[in-house]
Amino acid sequence: MRLVPTKRLKNGDIIARDIISYDGGLLLREDTHFREVFKQKLLERNIFEVYIEDELSKGIEPIEIISPQIRRKIGKDIQQEFEKLQENLQVDIGCLKEVSSLLIQEIQQKELICELQDLKVNDQYTYEHCIAVAILTTLVCNKLGINLYLKEQIVMGALIHDIGKMILPKDILNKPDKLTSEEYNLIKTHTEIGYKMIKDRAEFNAVTKLAVLCHHEREDGSGYPLGKGTDLHIGAKIVGACDLYHALISDRCYRQGLPINEVFAVAQTEPINSKIRSIIEGTFAYYPVGSIVKLNTGQMAIVEKNYAKDIKRPLVRVIEETNKQSGYKINLQDELSICVTDRAELEI
Repeated sequence: MRLVPTKRLKNGDIIARDIISYDGGLLLREDTHFREVFKQKLLERNIFEVYIEDELSKGIEPIEIISPQIRRKIGKDIQQEFEKLQENLQVDIGCLKEVSSLLIQEIQQKELICELQDLKVNDQYTYEHCIAVAILTTLVCNKLGINLYLKEQIVMGALIHDIGKMILPKDILNKPDKLTSEEYNLIKTHTEIGYKMIKDRAEFNAVTKLAVLCHHEREDGSGYPLGKGTDLHIGAKIVGACDLYHALISDRCYRQGLPINEVFAVAQTEPINSKIRSIIEGTFAYYPVGSIVKLNTGQMAIVEKNYAKDIKRPLVRVIEETNKQSGYKINLQDELSICVTDRAELEI
């Protein structure tokens, strides 16, 4: 598979993965032959990169953190819960437990490397963001060695951390322009609103409640709503950090998601837990499997595999000047004099 900018797709390109819309609907099925008429519809849905099958990338298979079938099921279940939440302000803990368990079970055997395509949200829907934050939270909990019971409570908190936004005005949440101070202060109330929805529900563990209330707290006390510092619960620290990073990589109504190097630069200005920061930044692949990169040798290559040991030094397959496979591979973990200088695009 090769990861191609949507604007570069051509008639006849073979779609390598199902393309799913924000509501779980199938936009384009795997093995579909692309037609130019599809391009604008994908761009309108903020789908800016697509995997295709071609000879250049033959044999390259990105590993998905969650299978498409599980992702669709989780998306459908959480979407329905959030829709019911808007109607009666009630959350079904049974559904949350099932989804949390499914996420934990699905992710526990996977290598801890996350492609942005696994998490990137191309819409403005709160529930999609919450699912992505829950996926990243599960990865971090695994790396920290958190026990299963505590992990389940933290992941449930991640799944509903933004439920307070469901009753805030959509025109403010999705405003493409800079928020006024009054609008920003209103949005900040979502943490307390969400907490109030579940604080008297005995079936929700205190860990889950704290994740909802305190995911915008920071270790230096600069966050909200309580201004808590280093005494923050580990669950709130994890969900807060995952929420931050996911917000930066995701497309918003007022901007596209940031490139990974910019995400890390912006996140460095936030006073979050250093160990959690290190885990998250060691989790994201700088160069997605299937993406085209430029080497410091001047050669172009396609990424075959990423390694958790050094996420910036993948295994690559060199591309000839004629845009054909050379069969020549370089493992940048071993060839330390060679490195990736940037992502690139092929002129085909």
